[in-house]
Amino acid sequence: MAAIALLALVVGACAQATRETFDLTSDMAGLRGIALRGGPPVFVSEPAAVAPTSSDRIVVRAADDSVAVLPGVQWSEPLPLLFQRRLIESLQRCGLSASAGMGAQTRLQTDLRRFEIDIARDLAVIEVSVELIDVNNGRARAARIFIEETPAPDHIGAQAARALSDAAAQVALRIGQWTRARL
Repeated sequence: MAAIALLALVVGACAQATRETFDLTSDMAGLRGIALRGGPPVFVSEPAAVAPTSSDRIVVRAADDSVAVLPGVQWSEPLPLLFQRRLIESLQRCGLSASAGMGAQTRLQTDLRRFEIDIARDLAVIEVSVELIDVNNGRARAARIFIEETPAPDHIGAQAARALSDAAAQVALRIGQWTRARL
């Protein structure tokens, strides 16, 4: 009986193997030179996303359009929270007073439609629907869909995370510039 219990413990430990963890980090050199000062405040709400994009897992899409998650890897926290931070950072670098706290007259509302490695095309693909909402009346001031694709020839671990991080940095910069131009 003790042998069975020990075997169950070992099998359970193997099933709970530690995943390699990544953050949305990228070379920010392209963002450093564009910061402006004194921009209007923007409330950046947590992005909407559906599973598995809403989780801490790195998503891959196959040629048949099926989606799965990469085994053995994960984001450091749920992807919408990581992307929200990247957006806030990008908006701040574009000269806006952006935060996740309330108090601004404008809310940046986003929907992460795709945030994945397209293994059939060897691309990291991010698609984000963005709306600028007037907090006082709830009306959309502007809306746009942003799509960013970067090469992702390797579909595993650090290489996949890096390709997605690079695409996220680019799309966040474009969203920041677009937002700044509309306020």
